[in-house]
Amino acid sequence: MKVKIILGTAREGRKSERVAGYVLKKARELGWEAELIDVRDYLLGYTHRWKVTPEMEKYRGRILEADALVIVAPEYNGSYPGELKILLDTIFDEYEGLPVGIVTVSVVTGGTRLLQELRLASVNYRMLPVAQVLFHNVDDLFDGEELKDEKYTERVERLFRTLERYAKALKPIRDEVRRNLIEKAERL
Repeated sequence: MKVKIILGTAREGRKSERVAGYVLKKARELGWEAELIDVRDYLLGYTHRWKVTPEMEKYRGRILEADALVIVAPEYNGSYPGELKILLDTIFDEYEGLPVGIVTVSVVTGGTRLLQELRLASVNYRMLPVAQVLFHNVDDLFDGEELKDEKYTERVERLFRTLERYAKALKPIRDEVRRNLIEKAERL
């Protein structure tokens, strides 16, 4: 199974980076072929989908090979970071049939409003949000890169078990969508 883990903030000193690194490591330990997609590598100033840049094409290719997504992001003003919104908006049809796990990161609240916003956006992109982990008080959860609280280990493992079940079930949909996208591109 292939999972793409999107680190959804470019902010300096981002706490989400440590969480995304942990999620990436855990995915690999569980046997997933895991890759990190960092929004810092795709800082776009617009969402003009028909003006495709090399960065956008690279992102599109990475999403098309995924069986599942995990989005790791902090809550910004009750929602998710603008650079994540811009990145997600660069494509649309390519997301269909992808199960998505949402991992929120917060120094206090855990990101419940972020979770609500990303679940709604995911459905709009025709992804299926199936699992979530809310990292509360993230400053207290890590010693360096090591997670100190074992209940989060269990929650992340459950997230990947759930993603795997849905990735297998939704594979026929993803395969059909991807075939249609290839056929459409060949006609152009």
